[in-house]
Amino acid sequence: MKNVCVKMMMCLLIVVLCSGQGFAKDPVQPLTVRLNWIPNVQFAGILLAKERGWYKDADVDLTIKGWEEGISPTSEVLSGKAQLAIIEGIEFIRTRTEGNAVKAIATVFQKSPFCLMSKQEQGIDSPEKLIGKKIGIDSQETELMIKIMLSSRGLKFEGIIPVPVGWDLDPLIKGEVDAYPAFMNDQPLLMKELGHKVSYIPALEHGYDFYSGVCFVTETMIQKQPDMIRKFLDATLRGWRESFKDPAGTAKLVVEKYYPKGSVSQQTESLKVFKFLARLGEGRKYLGWMEEEYWAKGIDILHKFKQTDRKIPAADVFTMKFLEDVYFGKKK
Repeated sequence: MKNVCVKMMMCLLIVVLCSGQGFAKDPVQPLTVRLNWIPNVQFAGILLAKERGWYKDADVDLTIKGWEEGISPTSEVLSGKAQLAIIEGIEFIRTRTEGNAVKAIATVFQKSPFCLMSKQEQGIDSPEKLIGKKIGIDSQETELMIKIMLSSRGLKFEGIIPVPVGWDLDPLIKGEVDAYPAFMNDQPLLMKELGHKVSYIPALEHGYDFYSGVCFVTETMIQKQPDMIRKFLDATLRGWRESFKDPAGTAKLVVEKYYPKGSVSQQTESLKVFKFLARLGEGRKYLGWMEEEYWAKGIDILHKFKQTDRKIPAADVFTMKFLEDVYFGKKK
């Protein structure tokens, strides 16, 4: 009888263990990511992964904070108000050059969507055709982009007629400027919806060599919470892969949940542009990939155009540890 009781107790213990009640589940950990724009398909991988519950499955309680005027994603990370942030590669290089202890862990897009847009009848399809034309400039970043594009063809900024513009498209529509700064995934699609035929010169084809959608963390987090970073990156990359498989479905979800003012058709086309940008170079094989040589190009450009006071080693800017773990190592 004693042996029977012992066997029954052992069987009960096995049942308890197999049901998961005998193991201590990893505690759910809060994590905040600050975006550099309003939530839309520009962040489809993160948004889709959250809606599918993939962060939760990895014991990550993710909070997503969109762009807010006057709030710097970099400052949010440095102050600890967010653990991760998404910014442009050009901004990240500046941040690191200033001595901030941060590193990029992945980039969503291999190239920037920055471009100069014009009405199709203008026939402006190369930097050479910008000379003598009225070019809209809405920020110092736009001015730098134009200088880089012109310089790639041996041309000078003084050869164009700069015209200050805001964020609305009226100056281009009314003919007050011949070309207007834009993002390939946004304004050209909006102009099309408004009934205007446009063409654009992609900055990525004319020397504007910067990653876009760079995800970064502090070096302290890399040292103290590597598993958290790995979990976040694994779920996020999964989200991007799935979003690219179904642009229309993803766009519909994003508009319904996060971007009610958006157009599903425009967001669908926008996501297709982002897929193109993400799948260039090594991104064809490994989404999110980064290369030291390309970071070095961006560092050299910013120093050449006096945007930074020194050139830092490209290896200081990023780490491949987590991408390599996700793609080739054991996921934890």
